[in-house]
Amino acid sequence: MDTSNQSSIERTYDQTPYTSHPIVGTALEHLAAVAWLFGIDTPDPATAKVLELGSASGGNLIPHAQRHPEGHYLGIDLSQVQVDAGQRRIDALGLRNIALQRMSIADITPETGTFDYIICHGVYSWVPPEIQDHILRVCAQNLSPQGLAFVSYNTYPGWKFKETIRDAMLYRGSKFADPKQKLGHAYGMINFMREMTAPNSLMRQVLDAHAESSRGLSEDYLLHEYLELHNAPCYLSEFVSRAQPHGLAYFANSEVPPMFVSNLGPDAAQPLLRECGDDQVAIEQYIDFLTNRQFRQTLLLPAQRQSEIRYRLDKARLADFHYAGNYHTGAVPSTPDDQPQVFYAGNLQINVSHAIGKAALLALAKAFPGTLTLPQIVEAAQKMLEREQAEDADLILALLEHLLMRGLVRFRRQAVPASAGISKQPLAAFSTPADVRLDPRQSVANLWHEHTTLNVIECLLLPVLDGQHTQTQLVEHLKLQEQQGFCKFMTTAGELVTDPKQIHACAIEHVVTSLTSLKNKAMLRTNAVQSSAG
Repeated sequence: MDTSNQSSIERTYDQTPYTSHPIVGTALEHLAAVAWLFGIDTPDPATAKVLELGSASGGNLIPHAQRHPEGHYLGIDLSQVQVDAGQRRIDALGLRNIALQRMSIADITPETGTFDYIICHGVYSWVPPEIQDHILRVCAQNLSPQGLAFVSYNTYPGWKFKETIRDAMLYRGSKFADPKQKLGHAYGMINFMREMTAPNSLMRQVLDAHAESSRGLSEDYLLHEYLELHNAPCYLSEFVSRAQPHGLAYFANSEVPPMFVSNLGPDAAQPLLRECGDDQVAIEQYIDFLTNRQFRQTLLLPAQRQSEIRYRLDKARLADFHYAGNYHTGAVPSTPDDQPQVFYAGNLQINVSHAIGKAALLALAKAFPGTLTLPQIVEAAQKMLEREQAEDADLILALLEHLLMRGLVRFRRQAVPASAGISKQPLAAFSTPADVRLDPRQSVANLWHEHTTLNVIECLLLPVLDGQHTQTQLVEHLKLQEQQGFCKFMTTAGELVTDPKQIHACAIEHVVTSLTSLKNKAMLRTNAVQSSAG
C-alpha cells in the first residue's frame, strides 16, 4: 500500500479509535457450530490458534482468550494507539495467551504462523484493493488445513442507496480535519437534505431509513463507516470471485438464515432453485437482491475442502447440537394439546401445532440462557406432558431445524454454561470480574460472546460473584459500597435514602434485581462449572 495512504488510514484510527467490543458472529464456538452444520469439522475452539486482522484494542479477541486459556491469540492492527490500549488491558488482566502487535496486513508472512481461525471483521471494505488482496492472501497462506476464515464487508445492493448518503456527507464534511467537526458538518448535510426533499420522494425514504438505522450508533462508528478514506462495498459473487484465485472457497454466512431460500416462501424459493440448482453462491446472491442486503459475514475455507460441504441439513448433525432459545406465548397461556398456537421469540412469531413442540419450547425457555441437548429437551417436554411417544424426538428435531433455518434458536457443539437460575453462591462468567475491576466502562462479553452493558450496581457486585459469597454477604457488600460513596439509594420520589433499615431493604432489593438481570444477560455460570472451577 502507498505509504501516504497507509499513514492516512493509521492517523484516522489513532485520532478516533474504533470502539472495540465482542462481535457475536465471530465467536469461535459459533463458527465451529456453523461449520459442523454444513458437514465441516474444524479445530476445537478451546485450544485453537486464532489470528485477528484489524483487532483494534482487542475488544473482540480478549474475551476469547479469557474463555479459552489453552488457546493462542494474535491480533494485529495498524493503529499504535489502539494496540497500546489493548496490550495495557491484556497485561492488567494477566493474560498470557494473547498478544497485540502493530503491523500492516501486507507485512504478514508465512513466518507469522499458521492459525485455525482467522477473523477479519470491519476491515475489508475500508481498505484499498491491494490490502483486500493481502487479506485474502493471509486467509489462504496462514490458515491451517482444517481452519476457517471469517471476513465481513459491506455489500450491494443494500449499499447502493447508502453510497449517496456517504457521498453527501463526504462532500460537506471532508474539508474539516477535526473528526468531530467533520462528522457534525456531514450530518448537518443529511439533516438539511431530509428537510428539503419531498416527503414522498425516493430520496426522502432513503434518508429516513438512514436516520432510523443510525440512531444510537457511536460517533466513532459513524465516522469510520461514512467518512473513511475507503469504503468499497461489493456483491457476494464479486467477493467470492476475488477469493478463488487465492485458493479459498465460499462456505457459509456466519448468520445462517440468509443462506436458506425457503425463508423467502415457496413463491420465491421454487423459481430460484430452478434457476440456480446447487450453486449456493448464486442462490445467496439472488437472496441478497431480493432482501436488499447491506452487510455480510462470510466464511471461507481451503478450496480443497469444498467437496466436503453439505448444504442439505443432516439430521444426525442437528441432533448433535446443544440448543438455546427464549420463547413465550404472550398473554395467552400455553395449552398442552395439538391445537395451533403462536409462540414468540422476541418480536417474531412461531406457529406450533403439536403439544410436544410447545413443551419443547417451554423447556428451552426454562433453561435459557443455558443450553439443552436434544435428549434433554425431549425428556423435559415428555415430563411436562406426562407422556412418551415414539415420534416425540423426530417432531422436536423437525421444529429445531425450522427454528435454526429462521435464526430463532441458538446452537453450539458444546454446552454453554450459562445459569438459568440464581445459586446460593453466584458465580460470574469467567474473567468478567477482572474486567470490571480494571474499568467499569470496559466492554464486557457474556457467555454467548455478546456485547453486554452493565449498570452501576451490577459493576459493584460482579467482583464478588466468585462462588464464595452468599446472597446475604452480597447485601452486606453492597451496603459497604453505599457507605463508601460508590452508590446511593433513592426513593421512588427521588429522595436520598438515609435510614439504615431502609438502606438494608434497598440493598436486598438491588441484589435480587441485579442477580436476576445478570442471569438474564448470561453473565452467571452454572453450579456445575462452579464446582469444577473450584
